[in-house]
Amino acid sequence: MNRVITACCLIAAIILYSASAALIIRSENAELIEIIGQISECNEKGDSENASAAAQRLNYKWRSFERKMSVFVRDDKLNSISTSVARISPYIDEANDELDAELQNIRRQLTLIYRGELPAWYNIL
Repeated sequence: MNRVITACCLIAAIILYSASAALIIRSENAELIEIIGQISECNEKGDSENASAAAQRLNYKWRSFERKMSVFVRDDKLNSISTSVARISPYIDEANDELDAELQNIRRQLTLIYRGELPAWYNIL
């Protein structure tokens, strides 16, 4: 009987861990995507000062997010987003056309991280 209780407790802990990870990732992603949207809007308007300020907020928020997510997500996924986030400020300063592509890349990678951590039947392995 002790084994059954232990097994049930372990399954409950795994479910709780998965659900809490998904909620944390979703809320953090929403904040990051909002900042990315602000950068994109400022870039379209040609407002490089506000775009640079938003890029600094994105960089700060990403560093915080990265520390939290290193518990849930593999480092290779986080490193690729870190590289993309690091490119944002120089692209704004240079008025580079690659900025929109890089912002879309970050959005897509954040979405993939969230989907990868969602507890679903197709994502068990």
